[in-house]
Amino acid sequence: MPHNPDAINSLRRLGLNQYEAKSYFALCTTGKSTAGELAERAEVARPRVYDVLRALQEKGFVAVKQGRPIEYVALPLEEAVKTIKRQRHESLAQELTKIDELGSQLAGKLSLAQAGSKASVEEAVWMLKGREAIYSKLGAMIEGSRRHVMISGTANGVARHFSEHGKLLEKAKSRGVKVHLVSQLDRQKAAEFSRIAKVYNQSLPTRMVLADDQALLFLTPSGTEPTEEVGVWLNAPHVAETLRQAVRE
Repeated sequence: MPHNPDAINSLRRLGLNQYEAKSYFALCTTGKSTAGELAERAEVARPRVYDVLRALQEKGFVAVKQGRPIEYVALPLEEAVKTIKRQRHESLAQELTKIDELGSQLAGKLSLAQAGSKASVEEAVWMLKGREAIYSKLGAMIEGSRRHVMISGTANGVARHFSEHGKLLEKAKSRGVKVHLVSQLDRQKAAEFSRIAKVYNQSLPTRMVLADDQALLFLTPSGTEPTEEVGVWLNAPHVAETLRQAVRE
């Protein structure tokens, strides 16, 4: 039977292989079928069709009617998509749990390995690439702060910071950290952020975050694609204090 290449390719992007996509498309267009009928209509080798149908059933695309012969029918695509999303959410949650476990194990091993090392990050300057990596470092800076945090940026950039790290900033404030925000904000945003930070309605030429003795400088423009974002992290008390002079407590 004729196939629709666009539909087949779209089904493959959902996670089906070529045989699975062709078989599901055939079931959608012809209704219920036996394995033999489907093998002919979908142009799938008969020895393979049972494995293909089993995979489609596991992925939530096909229902089976027991009997002689066994018949197969395509489930509505909307249901199949919901099944895929649930399966991938579960798979992602399991993967993230594994990452956390491996990270904890590795942190312990590295701390033992570094115990006898004289290496230090004092007065270090490090380049970070990609917004996710930069934001991870930013979050660690806020979480570890004990005295003060200062955030300087555009209105949109500041909004992203608060969206990503608002809870960490709230916790920092609750333990006595002074949080300062330097940005040109409209009255509504300034009022919203003022519950956590002291807001300075001014614009500095550099987007940055300071936390105690650390400084994180954004080197790329605010509209840069997330994967292309570049930042410099400095663990340098004198540099952080110099930058902090832009705002008087």
